[in-house]
Amino acid sequence: MSHTTSEPVMKLTVAIPVRWSDERTDILERVAYPNLDGSVPPQVRFLVVDDGSPADPARQLHETCVRLGFDYLHLDTGHLPFSIGRARNAAAQHGTSPYLMFQDADLMPYPGFYADVLRECAVSGLDASADNFLMIGVIYLTRRATEQFLATEPALRRQTFIHRLLVDDKTAIEKFSTGTSVTVWRRDYFLASGGNDAEFNGWGYEDLEYATRAIRRRKLFPLPSEFALDYRNFQSVVEYKGWKSVYRLFGDLTFQKGIVMFHAWHPVEQDSRYMAARAKNRKLFEAKMAAFRDKGIEPDPLPMASAGRSLVMRENPWVMNRWATPFLGELVHIEEAFLPPENFLRFLTESGFSRVIFHNPYANDAVRALYQQVRDAGFPYMVIERGALPGSVFFDPNGFNADSDSYHERHWNHALTHEERAATREYITTSIINEASLEEQPERIGPIALRRKLKIGRGKRVLVAFLQRPSDTVIRHFCGPIGSYDNFIRLLARLPYTLPSDWVLVVKQHPLESAASGVLGACDGDKANTTDLLDMCDAMITINSGVGVQGLMFGKPVLHCGDAFYGWPGVACQVVNEEQVNTSLRSFTPDAEKVERFLSYLVNRFYSFARFTTRKVAWEDGNFMTATTAIDYYVLRVPGHAEMRREIRDKVEVHGTSILFDRYRKADGNINTGLIAAPARVTSKPGAKWGSHTVEAGSATTSGQPDLTTPAHPPLQVRSARAGSLRRKLKKLTKNPVMFFRDSTIGLFRMVGNRMIRD
Repeated sequence: MSHTTSEPVMKLTVAIPVRWSDERTDILERVAYPNLDGSVPPQVRFLVVDDGSPADPARQLHETCVRLGFDYLHLDTGHLPFSIGRARNAAAQHGTSPYLMFQDADLMPYPGFYADVLRECAVSGLDASADNFLMIGVIYLTRRATEQFLATEPALRRQTFIHRLLVDDKTAIEKFSTGTSVTVWRRDYFLASGGNDAEFNGWGYEDLEYATRAIRRRKLFPLPSEFALDYRNFQSVVEYKGWKSVYRLFGDLTFQKGIVMFHAWHPVEQDSRYMAARAKNRKLFEAKMAAFRDKGIEPDPLPMASAGRSLVMRENPWVMNRWATPFLGELVHIEEAFLPPENFLRFLTESGFSRVIFHNPYANDAVRALYQQVRDAGFPYMVIERGALPGSVFFDPNGFNADSDSYHERHWNHALTHEERAATREYITTSIINEASLEEQPERIGPIALRRKLKIGRGKRVLVAFLQRPSDTVIRHFCGPIGSYDNFIRLLARLPYTLPSDWVLVVKQHPLESAASGVLGACDGDKANTTDLLDMCDAMITINSGVGVQGLMFGKPVLHCGDAFYGWPGVACQVVNEEQVNTSLRSFTPDAEKVERFLSYLVNRFYSFARFTTRKVAWEDGNFMTATTAIDYYVLRVPGHAEMRREIRDKVEVHGTSILFDRYRKADGNINTGLIAAPARVTSKPGAKWGSHTVEAGSATTSGQPDLTTPAHPPLQVRSARAGSLRRKLKKLTKNPVMFFRDSTIGLFRMVGNRMIRD
């Protein structure tokens, strides 16, 4: 595979998949169609993806692209059938822009089209949520109209040929569709969601399968009845039924704004191999729609070509995460037991690895030894672990927790912008209101009720000690000057007798530890909610727990006895004995500005945020641990890459009152979903004359009215019409058996159709 180098794309890559064939020798002319725009913004570049053209035509295509100023990517796939899906995936993997557009070589833009696309990306919020996407309608021109389009003054092309569509000029317009493969995606989203499924062979349905997945995840419009149903076509569907009815709404959204492309006529050859592949792909499409609907099954994420290879030692949701892995390149999983440290670095370089990915680099002695080697050698690595804020994750190329340079003051101690300060304060307020916590907690009762429950006297000041798990990595490796967990417990045991008389100590055991805290002289806070404790207390103390960061959010003095990544002067205060504790309670006041700057760094720059799916798992010592089974990011920050944001929605945004649904609206204003008690069935009474028919109760025709024009003994021309109708029904049975049975006037057939498809 060869790839020409070019200037980095600023915003949008337009990918044009092609393959030379003897039947389509016009490809050299048509790859230049994007220049019909005439005013392409400098933020837009074009990438021609050549899926396996023979050597000489490939050379000509490459030379044409160089002359046009386009990028060119050649895939060594000439031995395989042409796959437009493979070409699209390659464009996403090798691209460099944040946005990616797919455009066939036969499509012609109007002047200003690509500027309209860029503006529409902003209007539709592709940066605000990566699962937003654009779909653009296509007007298919006749052979003569294609020539006329090119001969028309450029400024008049769009309006002229949209007008000819609207007046139903069949001499110019072959067809029109807003449900198309001309789509614009966030490139990172396309990669993370697996792109076009490679199991589709040849042409057909790969783009439909991908888009139906994206439609379900996006939740822009309500899903129509019987979503999985292949009902009518994009142009003729007038009931909100089947996937095509919602699919085309995405194209309607841009077409109503005049954003459209024009398809240049070319002869279509549908040989038997093409039709066989299309029929096979259709069945595969239906199976994959059901698999995604029922089990969330979709292709593995696609790696960015520029991200190289990453070695991982754990297969878990942290390092094998759909949304994050494209940024880590090709993932190779090898357990640490098979990676002897004596030749580890040589193995990494000889195998072409770009980095090593650690989850917990202190998980065991073997992993720790490998971690130390790459750090000492300066070999690139990244640690992916849960952060200290609820729902947070860090991707750290500089270490783990207190041993990481990423928390150094030089990274965060700078003046905040108005936007950074507002976002930080909003996060703090939202977290407190939502009662977010790192672990499962008892229900809140509020600080006043908690004081009453703990029998803390009026006017008493409260120091809360948050215990940690003795087996935690940060305890085993970052206890710092306190030395050990036992030493911390001894310190707490002395505090009830050495604190000033107006102070009281409350101790809370870690939520996953089964033993009670049991510090004599202290109040038992084991059954209290952490947020209530932080709200109630006047100061907190811990070894190095992440709860310290939550204490900072409450504006409380945070005392820590070990090495804590947040232990910077003015932010938190390190103590190792009761004298230092008492001194700090009297004199230490956190610097509010420095605290806000540190929190802003975590919230706005360093941490990623996600929804976690967890379960409690019994541990060897009889306690429990929280196992994370899934991580669904809504803010993803991987060093070296642009931030990806996703809005995880629980309900749809646009409802049936939108004018986009007018094509599906009935006379009473309601949406026609196609759900009727019984499909059309008109019968003749025995001995009835022509036109003497009755409609059975509860039935209706497709148009909603019975057809009373067919005589009981039709003349010859009507018999011919019925013969034509029979041929159409046989064709429908072959092409779309589900709808053949669903639309049947025979009740048993309808039952069969209903059982063939479920949604």
